[in-house]
Amino acid sequence: MNQTPTVAVLGGAMAGLAAAEGLHSDGFDVELYERQTYNEKRVNCGEAMTAASAIPLEKTAENGFINPLPEMEVEVYDGVQSDRQCTGRGRFTASDAYITDRNVVEQSWADRLAQRGVDVNENRSITPTELFEFADGYDVVVDATGQPSLTSKALQSTGEYSGYLVALNADVVGDFSDVYPNSRIILENYTGYTWAFSKTPNRANVGIGWAVSDRPDDYMAAFKRACERNGWPEPTRERTNVAIIPEGPSLDPQRTYHPDYSIVRVGDAAGIANRLTGKGISQAIQSSYLAAELAAENRLEAYPEQLYREMKPEYLLATVIRYFTETRQPQILGKAIQAGSGMDIEAVDRSPRDVLIQLARHPRLFVQIFGKRKVLQRVYQAATDQWEYTSIPDGESPIVDSSF
Repeated sequence: MNQTPTVAVLGGAMAGLAAAEGLHSDGFDVELYERQTYNEKRVNCGEAMTAASAIPLEKTAENGFINPLPEMEVEVYDGVQSDRQCTGRGRFTASDAYITDRNVVEQSWADRLAQRGVDVNENRSITPTELFEFADGYDVVVDATGQPSLTSKALQSTGEYSGYLVALNADVVGDFSDVYPNSRIILENYTGYTWAFSKTPNRANVGIGWAVSDRPDDYMAAFKRACERNGWPEPTRERTNVAIIPEGPSLDPQRTYHPDYSIVRVGDAAGIANRLTGKGISQAIQSSYLAAELAAENRLEAYPEQLYREMKPEYLLATVIRYFTETRQPQILGKAIQAGSGMDIEAVDRSPRDVLIQLARHPRLFVQIFGKRKVLQRVYQAATDQWEYTSIPDGESPIVDSSF
C-alpha cells in the first residue's frame, strides 16, 4: 500500500497557509510550522487583500474581512513639500478586494486547516540546521519564511536576493471619514508611496514604503511627517511594524526549487512581489497553489519556470512604470494614473495587457512612456531575463536594515 506523502510547511503566514491548503486538498499529509502563536501574532502588512476569492474563508468580520473595498483612490504629487502640486488622480475599482485585519485572517485560516486535519504547530521556530533534518524526514518541504528565507540561511546564501522595499505599517485610530469606505494611495515623487486602508470611519491601516535607494535615515519620523501632510492621524511607534518586501524578481527563479532537498520556496521566500506597488499577497497565494498543484503531479521540477512565466509580464510592466518614480517624472506618472482610472486595482498590478490597452487609448502619453530609450532598454532587459539577481557580487548580502 502506498503511503501518503508528507509535507512540512515552514512559515504560517499567507503563503504558508495557502501552501498547506493546497497540499492538504491534494491528498498530502501536511504539518505547518509557525514561529509565533496566532493569538499573539501582530502583523498588518498587506491588509488590503485583492483576489480575495482565492482565500477559502467566508468573508466576514469574524474571519478578519472588515469590509469590501469599493474603490482605491490614487493621487500623484510632485513632492513632499508644503506647496506640492497634484499631477494626477485616479479611482480604481476593486471587485474582489477586502480591507482586513490580517492577523485575524491568518488565525481563521489556521483554525480551518486544523479542523480539516492539518497539524498546525504554533510557537515553533525552525533553525537553519533543522531545515536539513526536515528535508530528510519529509517528502517535500515548503519554505514560506520570507526574504531572506530559511533556505538561504541554511545554505549560507542570504546574499542571493537582489533587493527589497522597506514598509512601515500601523493600525491607527482616528478620523478617516474623508477616506472611508474607500482607501487611498499617495505617490509623492520618490520610489514608494503612503497609504490609508480604511477599516471604519475611525480606524485604518496606515503605512509608508520606500525603495532602498530612497529610504530616509529615520523611518518613524518620515512616517509621521507623511501622515501629517496627508491629514491622517499619526501612528505610535509601539503599534508600528516594519516589513521587508521583495523587489520581484529578487531571486533567480531556478533557485526557488532545490531538488536535492525537495525544498520549494513560495511567496516572499521565492522573491516574488510587485516592485512598483510592493503588493505580494495574491502573488504569494498564487505561488503556493502552483507549488501544491505541481507537487501533486510529481512535477515540482517545473515550478521555477512556470512560476516565472506567470509572473514575468507583471515584472516587466512594474519595472517600466517604476522608471518614472526613480527618475522623478511625476507629471507622466500622474497622467498614467489618470489614463488608467476606472480599471480594477488587481488588473493594474497583474494584467499588463489590460494596462497597455488602456494606455494605448492615449497615444501621446503612450509615446511619452514607451518612446524613451531607457524605457525600451528596460523592456528589452526584462524580456531577456536580465534582472538584478544576475549581477550580485559574491558574498554580498543586501538584506540589512536597522533604521526603524
